[in-house]
Amino acid sequence: MGKEIKNYSLKEISDLSGVSIATLSRYFNGQTVRKSNELKIEEILKQTGYRPNIAARIMKGSLSGVIGLIIPNITHPFFSEITEGIIEEARKNNQLVLVTSSNGSVENEKQDIKQLSNSILDGLIYIPVAKAENIPEIKNFQNIPLVVTARKNIIPNIPHIYHEGEKGGYLATKYLIQMGRKKIAFVASFWEVPCTYNELLKFSQNKESFPFSSIDRFRGYAKALNEAQIEIDENYLITTGYDYVDGVNSASLLDSRLIEIDGVIAMSEAVADGLADKLKALGYKIPEDISMIIFDKTQNNSNYYTNIELHLRKMGIKSVQMLNQVINTGKSENISLDVELVVNNSTTKK
Repeated sequence: MGKEIKNYSLKEISDLSGVSIATLSRYFNGQTVRKSNELKIEEILKQTGYRPNIAARIMKGSLSGVIGLIIPNITHPFFSEITEGIIEEARKNNQLVLVTSSNGSVENEKQDIKQLSNSILDGLIYIPVAKAENIPEIKNFQNIPLVVTARKNIIPNIPHIYHEGEKGGYLATKYLIQMGRKKIAFVASFWEVPCTYNELLKFSQNKESFPFSSIDRFRGYAKALNEAQIEIDENYLITTGYDYVDGVNSASLLDSRLIEIDGVIAMSEAVADGLADKLKALGYKIPEDISMIIFDKTQNNSNYYTNIELHLRKMGIKSVQMLNQVINTGKSENISLDVELVVNNSTTKK
């Protein structure tokens, strides 16, 4: 799994790079160093394959019992529920989980990857903010077991675990159509928005869109509309974030077209809450005037929203099982988790 790692000492790395041991220590601890020194260090690390602590651990033939987890947002219910599953399964295996949150920032994520790759980890569970080509630091894990969770097609030759997003989008849209809803808005959520609302259809047909779960779901939405011979109206499409205020803003963007819209599909419960509150403030009744279906449901409104059930805790559990398989055998197959439609109180016949 990559080149053999020689047991270099820190002094040898210092001599090879021409950088002081103090500067190396700052670099390995994630602190800022002069750009010229950073380039020298990274070149020597690339040549030698050196990782502090990791090389010593390999020489001892032992495991640390610690796995890393990088997530976009620790407070978001979607990620916190996955995290609970990860910690639950890790505890069964006497493993400790070291969690870092990038807060939706690619720059924070780069720093997290750099720091964790220099730590004593048995492996990493990685839920990225963006596409892997935007995160060159992930190459630091070329010699460390790695699993990508809740995304697909992010890093070649690395095992991924993800949901059947297209199926979810299809089930949600088809059900709304069966309820007599024909003018259905799709509110796509991203940590970093890759396209505008009027580019969504074209972008979904591009291979660059494959890592985005919202685009996967959008393809299912488009498929269901096409089967029902309903033309996609770009005026019913919104690209936004994942939070409550994003839902409020989305309703405002749709405001001039709300007289037409009779259904909405939202990517998160927080966005749906913002949408619902704003729609009610504008005088619309849910589900009578506008029916809503959501993804990423948590337990907060478990009996309210009709939703696409994602079994997030199960995803977390499976992520640890997959990572341990990579740790023990060096490989694992991708896992695609099924989804299902759960009907509650936010949808009704028109």
